[in-house]
Amino acid sequence: MRLVSYNILDGGQGRADPLAEVIAAQNPDIVVLVEADDQDVVDRIAGRLKMDRIIVEGRRHGAAVFSRWNIVESINHALLHEEFSDCLLEARLADPAGLEWTVAAVHLHPHAGDQDERRREREVEAILKIFASYRSDGRAHVLAGDFNANSPVQDIKPEECKPRTRKEIQANGGTLPRRAIAKLLEGGYADALDIVQPAAARSCGSFSTRFPGQRVDYVFTYGIEPGRLKEARIEQDRLARYASDHFPITVQID
Repeated sequence: MRLVSYNILDGGQGRADPLAEVIAAQNPDIVVLVEADDQDVVDRIAGRLKMDRIIVEGRRHGAAVFSRWNIVESINHALLHEEFSDCLLEARLADPAGLEWTVAAVHLHPHAGDQDERRREREVEAILKIFASYRSDGRAHVLAGDFNANSPVQDIKPEECKPRTRKEIQANGGTLPRRAIAKLLEGGYADALDIVQPAAARSCGSFSTRFPGQRVDYVFTYGIEPGRLKEARIEQDRLARYASDHFPITVQID
């Protein structure tokens, strides 16, 4: 499975074609989109990619999953669990060999204050509960999207972050909270970029495209052997710098 995760910024209005070009260049089987707020944009991107899709409303923004494979089932968890401030869309997919894959599109609470991190921690706790049976049964699954949370392994340089983030770093006493992602890792999830390219996981940012000082977009896997992760990268080509305010993440699972 080749997967792309992408925050397309406020629905992507007026940017459907460049967004589709950025995604198509990764040759994905599965695409996870957050801030997928505009049905017409989603339909145009899906048409360009020749993929089936599901799109759901979240509490703030929409989410979508595109697939070259059969979409078997989907659940909009964000509307079922009050802990979420935005999106959690679960999709069950069947590849051409009949093997099922579970992929969840995640969009957590934004901003870098400590109180915001506490909100994200509650959201992560809800995710861990929702997928507890998957973990206990050893069922492989993938969590992908914009977690709006900082990795405990990234070397974050404030001068490379957005001006708002710099102010929040100052308000936090010179640091950024990193507990939400640590909680996922403690739950047994693997950060695909850190597995495949640990140096990039420590040095590369996915947000924003103008001030790429933070890595807040992730693909986490559970129940998938690290050796099956063959590629993971943040796409920072020239078109991606203009198509959205986030860079997309690409992961190849064999």
